[in-house]
Amino acid sequence: MKPAPPPQPPTEPVATEQVLEQHRDALKQRFPLPPPAALQRRRGGRIAKTVLPVLLVAISAVCIADPAWQVRDYQTAVGERRQITLPDGSHVLLDAGTRLQVRRHLRSRQVLLAQGQARFDVQHSAWRPFQVEAGPVHVRNYGTVFDVDRQGDLSEVTLWRGEVGVRVEGGGAEQRLKPGQRVLAQAGSLSPPEPVSPDRADWTRGRLQFDRLPLSEVLRILQRYHDRPIVLDDPALGPLQVSGVFDADRAETAVALLPEILPVQVLTAADGSLHLRARR
Repeated sequence: MKPAPPPQPPTEPVATEQVLEQHRDALKQRFPLPPPAALQRRRGGRIAKTVLPVLLVAISAVCIADPAWQVRDYQTAVGERRQITLPDGSHVLLDAGTRLQVRRHLRSRQVLLAQGQARFDVQHSAWRPFQVEAGPVHVRNYGTVFDVDRQGDLSEVTLWRGEVGVRVEGGGAEQRLKPGQRVLAQAGSLSPPEPVSPDRADWTRGRLQFDRLPLSEVLRILQRYHDRPIVLDDPALGPLQVSGVFDADRAETAVALLPEILPVQVLTAADGSLHLRARR
């Protein structure tokens, strides 16, 4: 008879939960858990490490893009002049027939002059420059009083106090002006600064003084103050020079006076429009 085989160890392993339960107290003493407050701080730190870089990138993108966060439109009717005060304390006087848009940005102040003329008396700010865009002409203010007169893509910039820089699209470096100077600017062309008479400032009070100004330019200015068209029927008359002082609030009277100083005649059409032709 064969002897009985020796007893075999049990084939089912002891459950892991049972082992942990048997040694739970010893494990807690050897590897204590941090208090709940510390765990919360760690979780908060991980979140901060994840969110902070995203916030920094977003803030940097906003600063670089410099989006406008407030936009206001202003305009004047024929014969109307209007004074506006901007939130930064700057003042803008709009001539008749002028349209512009003021945009407040995070890092800059921008004005888009669509048509007409305006005087800017700017409150200086070292970190938020003031700029005027007149089509392809860009005027940067350095704490000044200046005029911008837009005539389509051509603009006349006149400086009365302080300093401005003028540049044009497709042109060279920025041109700095001194008080009492003006430039004519358009895409790819910027005239040298030239002196201007202080009397030119009188448009702000409705007094227009012309010193050998071409007739075509005089009529363009007078048109701002007349609600009916002023038409130069013969373009060859455009270069004729006009000198004199006129009342902007009486544009029709000013046109009627032109035959006294130029070889022209003024005719009134049935619709009320004024037509200038060569005198016969």
